[in-house]
Amino acid sequence: MIGSSDHKHRVERRAFFPHESGGGGIATGGRINVDSGVFNPELHPITEWAHSSLRHRIDASIAHEYEEARLGSHELALESAPETDLPIGGAVRRLLRAIRMHEQGFRGGNSSRRR
Repeated sequence: MIGSSDHKHRVERRAFFPHESGGGGIATGGRINVDSGVFNPELHPITEWAHSSLRHRIDASIAHEYEEARLGSHELALESAPETDLPIGGAVRRLLRAIRMHEQGFRGGNSSRRR
């Protein structure tokens, strides 16, 4: 599941997309990647993201994209990522819960807007 094709930059498969800034993504077949958004402390407007280590941001992005590929939607990934079966630590689970709370509160419970 690791890595996606980057046709624009003529790279057959990469796990990190330096030219993207959303935090991560999924491609056909459920292949996942992270991108330069993990370096941005303002990617998510919550203090937990800004104060998290790079490792925790990367793990949170991987967990979210993994769940999105598995379940088929961003909204379902928001719900399930904090409880993923992936081996992530408690700090990453807390970060994913904070992101979920913020996005659901921002939307008033309606998860129709993509991050």
